[in-house]
Amino acid sequence: MVFANAIYLWGLLGLLIPIAIHLWSRKKVKTIKVGSTKLLEASEPKQTNSIKLNELWLLLLRLLTILLLVFILSEPSITTKEKNTTINYLVESSLVNDKRMSSILDTIPKESVRILEKGFPKWNDYDFSELSETPSYWQLAQEMQFILSDSIIVFSRGFSKGLKGKRPRIAANTRWIVVESNEVSQKLVEAMEKDSYAEMLSISSSENLLSFEKDSIVMDSDVLEFNPEKDSIRLSTSESKDWIALKKDIPIKIGILENDTLSDQVQFIKAAYRGMSRFLDRPLRIEVLAGEDSIEDFDTLISFDDKLTINMETNVIIYQPNKFASQLITEGPTKNVFYLTKLLDSENIVNEHLPERLLDILQLRTGFESTISTSDVRTVAENELQPLKSKAKPIKNIAGLVQMASWLWLALLLVIILERIVSKLRKQ
Repeated sequence: MVFANAIYLWGLLGLLIPIAIHLWSRKKVKTIKVGSTKLLEASEPKQTNSIKLNELWLLLLRLLTILLLVFILSEPSITTKEKNTTINYLVESSLVNDKRMSSILDTIPKESVRILEKGFPKWNDYDFSELSETPSYWQLAQEMQFILSDSIIVFSRGFSKGLKGKRPRIAANTRWIVVESNEVSQKLVEAMEKDSYAEMLSISSSENLLSFEKDSIVMDSDVLEFNPEKDSIRLSTSESKDWIALKKDIPIKIGILENDTLSDQVQFIKAAYRGMSRFLDRPLRIEVLAGEDSIEDFDTLISFDDKLTINMETNVIIYQPNKFASQLITEGPTKNVFYLTKLLDSENIVNEHLPERLLDILQLRTGFESTISTSDVRTVAENELQPLKSKAKPIKNIAGLVQMASWLWLALLLVIILERIVSKLRKQ
């Protein structure tokens, strides 16, 4: 037996209280003076024994009441040992609707099948109406060591996006089986209106490849479908009927607050953004501002005067020298504030990837990472999924805990009822 709050066991000393009261009450003898004993009758031995027996039962019930109260406060649990099953099967939830998987599961007892996700819920207890995302295979592999099974067979899609971190080393005997789907995922992710045509960016993924494709389609083509407001678009040839926003090809606006002593820095900034504009195939407008009063709505504002206080929701890059900084541009106190830690020159612009960092700050394609992750169906081979074998011995059995609190409360209620009944009969 295990106690969660063993300190309350000191309450067992309270058992001495009813014992002391019982012994004290036995010493009390009431003397009654009578003139004659002729009229007194001798008491029956059976009645005297019954009184003594009732007193002992009452003492026992009161001791039991205190004992149960102490145990309830201590929260006892009974340890049990669970033995290993021969084989456990783990199935990734995305395989539920796969016909090949259904034929395999028909030959396996459902009691030994679990879902490949955190906690490994049993097949019969799982809610298949809401399927989980791609699990982290190697993180779950470490938790498989605590499944009470001699061997574990894992059926998985084997998505490469499920491999995160270092390959684990575990003691469990596992076998990973990749169920190939030959799935090809295609999704339209961006549409940009440019003059008389629309530039459509889509993502395509198969078991071995993830790629982006950019197509230019004239605006009056039958392939394009527009919503009534003309601000969303979709392809009539696509299986997906989801609308995506139709963006306008408006220029990227960059504002530079110049410092007279650092005028050469403006030329470096302009060169970096112009190279970025050619890479993005987007128009770019750079304005050199005379002062803080001329600030407009810019995508990025760059200041070479660290004394200026700029309160804007747009991205702001402030020149603030820091010889201990490890990067050319570092993050500031808020998500839209950044610091330029060094003066620019032709060397650090290239070596420290200034154009790439400026492109990250613009955040032109926010949410692309989640879109790519959703569309990515690349897979890995079974041997790449298999964890390394540890020399440690696998767990043969594990101790479980059965809580006793509810049973103790029931026992306490019964004891209190019995104690009241006996006490009423003894008039105590």
